[in-house]
Amino acid sequence: MKKLKIFPKMFIQIFSVLGIIIILVHSLVFFIFPKTYLETRKEEVYNKANEISSIMNGKEIKYIEQTLELYSKSSEIKAFIKERNNNNNEIKIKDNIDTNLESNSNSLIIEEREIKLNDGKKTYLQFVSTADMQKDAKDLSLKFLPYSLLISILFSAIISLIYAKLIKNNIQEIKIVTDKMMKLDKKIRLEVSSNDEVGELKQQINDLYSTLLRTIDDLEFKNKEILKLEKLKYDFFKGASHELKTPLASLKIILENMKYNIGKYKERDIYINECIEIVDSLTKNISQILSVHSIENLNNDEEYLKINDTLEDILKKYEILANQKKITVNNYILDENVYIGKTALKIILSNLISNAVKYTDVNGVINIGMVNDWLYIENSYGNNKISNMDEIFDVKFDLNKENSNGLGLYIVSNILNNYNIEYKALQDEEFFIFKIKIFS
Repeated sequence: MKKLKIFPKMFIQIFSVLGIIIILVHSLVFFIFPKTYLETRKEEVYNKANEISSIMNGKEIKYIEQTLELYSKSSEIKAFIKERNNNNNEIKIKDNIDTNLESNSNSLIIEEREIKLNDGKKTYLQFVSTADMQKDAKDLSLKFLPYSLLISILFSAIISLIYAKLIKNNIQEIKIVTDKMMKLDKKIRLEVSSNDEVGELKQQINDLYSTLLRTIDDLEFKNKEILKLEKLKYDFFKGASHELKTPLASLKIILENMKYNIGKYKERDIYINECIEIVDSLTKNISQILSVHSIENLNNDEEYLKINDTLEDILKKYEILANQKKITVNNYILDENVYIGKTALKIILSNLISNAVKYTDVNGVINIGMVNDWLYIENSYGNNKISNMDEIFDVKFDLNKENSNGLGLYIVSNILNNYNIEYKALQDEEFFIFKIKIFS
C-alpha cells in the first residue's frame, strides 16, 4: 500500500469503506426484513378487516357468504363467517387456507369483526392470513438484494473513482505548480476554487511562495547594495592609498637627498618647510579617511540645527586662505534650520567650503544662500571647469593634485545618502553649484 500512488491508494481506501458499509446495510436488511414484513402483513389484514366488515354490515347472510368466498379466492387474506362452537376460544382453520404444517416459521394472523345482518341478528366475520413469513421475507429479499448489492457496488466504484480522481487532480496540480515554483517562476500561482481544506492549502502555498519571492528580491537587492558598497570601498581605498603614497614618496626623496646633500636639497633649511607642508597634507588626508570610516556610524542623531551657526565657524577657518586668493565670500543664510546630525553637518559644510576655496580662481566669488528650500554653495571656477560632471562624486586621485577630485565630494555624497537627503551638483558658464534639499 505504501508503494502505491495516490490515485489507486485513494480508490482502494474509499471503495473498501463504501463496500463494507453496503454489505453491512444489506445484511441488516436481510435479517431484519422478516420482522418488518410480518408487521406490515398484520397491518394489512387489520385494515382489510375493517374495510370489508363495514361494507358487509346490514347485508343478508347469503350475500355475505358469496362475497367473502369470491374475495378469498382472489386474495391471500381469507374471509368467512365464523362458525358457532361451544368453546369460544377454539379456532377452526378451514381447508381452503394454505399453510405448511411442516414449517416452524408459520405465522397465523386472525382478525374478527362483529357485524349486524339485515334481520338484526349478529354474527362474526373472520379474516385469516397465514404464511411462512420468514421464508417469504427471505425469498422476497433474495429477489432484489443481489441487484441492489450489485448496483450499490457499481455506484460505490464510480463514486470512489470520481473522488479519487478529484483528489489526484488537486495533488497533481499542486505538484506541477510547485515544480514551477522551485524554478522561481514568478508568475505561477495555484488556482484557488474552493474554501475547503484543499483551497486553504493552495492559498497557504501561494502566500508562502509570495513571501519567498519577496525574501529573494530583498536578498538580491541587499546583495547588489553590498557589492556596490564593496566596489566603493575598493575604489576608495585604492584612491586613498595613492593619496597617501604620493606625498610619502615625495617626502622620502626630499629627506634622502637632504641626508646625502644631493643637488638642490643641500640647503636643508629651505626644504624643511616643504616637508612640513607634505606632513600637513598627509594629516589632512588621514583625517578625511577617518571621517569616511565614521560616516557609517552616523545614525539616529538628527536634530534641528541652525545652518549659520556651523557655517560661520567653518568660514572663519578658511578666512585666511580665502583672503590669500582675494576671494569674496557672500553668506546669505539667515535663520534657516536643517534636520540632520551635528557632526554630519559640520563635515558636509567643511568639505564644501574647502572645495569651493580650493577651486575658486583668484579674485573669484563664493556665494552661500537659500532658494526654494535648497541650500546652495556656488563658486566661480575660472580655469578649473569640471570636464565630466557624471564622475564628480567618484573617488579619483591623480599624482597631480590640481586635477584630483580628492575625498571631499565623495564624503559629502555618502553622508547625505545616509540621511536620505536630496542633493545635486551643477555648473554653468561661471559657477560650480552644489545644492542640498533642506525641506522635503
